[in-house]
Amino acid sequence: MQAVDHPVSQAVLLVGGFGTRLRPLTYLRPKALMPVVNRPLIGYEIELLARHGVTDIILAVGYSADALRAELGDGSAWGVSLTFREDPQPLGTAGAIRNVADLLDDAFFCMNGDLIFDLDLTTLARMHVETGATVTNSLRQVPDVSQFGLIECDDTGRIRAFREKVPVDETGRNTVNFGVYVMSREVVERIPPGQPFSNEYDLFPNLLREGRLLYGYLPDRPGYWTDVGRYETYLQANRDVLAGILPHVTGRISEEAEIATSATIVAPVDIAPGAVVGDGAKVGPYVSLGRDAQIGAGALVSDSIICDGATVGFGSTVDGSVLAWSATVDEGATVTGTAVMPKGWLPPA
Repeated sequence: MQAVDHPVSQAVLLVGGFGTRLRPLTYLRPKALMPVVNRPLIGYEIELLARHGVTDIILAVGYSADALRAELGDGSAWGVSLTFREDPQPLGTAGAIRNVADLLDDAFFCMNGDLIFDLDLTTLARMHVETGATVTNSLRQVPDVSQFGLIECDDTGRIRAFREKVPVDETGRNTVNFGVYVMSREVVERIPPGQPFSNEYDLFPNLLREGRLLYGYLPDRPGYWTDVGRYETYLQANRDVLAGILPHVTGRISEEAEIATSATIVAPVDIAPGAVVGDGAKVGPYVSLGRDAQIGAGALVSDSIICDGATVGFGSTVDGSVLAWSATVDEGATVTGTAVMPKGWLPPA
């Protein structure tokens, strides 16, 4: 039996999306592996789950399972076990859960795989167990509910309605879907196998109509939350994490980086092993330099993500941009607010 301190030990991470809003970057690497402060995006969720006693994590993968396995391994780096299960076709959020049914033992966390957030998962799990809920939805409050799925609860926290994209919450609570749930094992049997099915539009409303117990968990302390689904939110997440929004993550400068004595580093930054910063260059603030990235002499780099092996040429300026793996900015060039792909790269036909 799972320890009372950590009543839920399994999790399903939904990694089925194609990352279309982050293209062309996600043509080279799945969104779950996009670097945020030189860590894979999905690693933030794995690390948080591990800190809350989860030992068995299942990645419901839509594509690029081999790339995920190659980078994440078996999970031992986080002290967990990772299992990868590919969807045979696009199945939606609930359909992907049904596809891993044989791997689930008891209540489990379920979350969208493109989030960086700070949430007390242990308290969420305890609430789920204590209320006897079928599903416990984590909630957050927003000033404008029109772009989100509104979740209406009564004074006890029991969910009474799911309302998608309504202009105003008449209750004034403004509570919306966080994208993180605890589900009882019985839920899986309510999902038809082998066909597309959505948590938000199909499963949860169906359970509510059946009279099942669904609860909403709104933390006393609003924690950090971002959906790394767009170019703007991707860069913002990198800024936020570098700025220390997550208490357990800080920017670091590797001792294995080569930084010229005349270079200027403006915190916060994260500089990986093998990175090189040339004479008179200025790096920062809010910059992540990946492994073996090269910043030429006199270059200026700010508010940007420079992926592994990318090069910024002599005297160049890069601001508010992402340089893909092995991409190059030519000498003296200025790059602002864009993604730079490797020379000669062409999008898939």
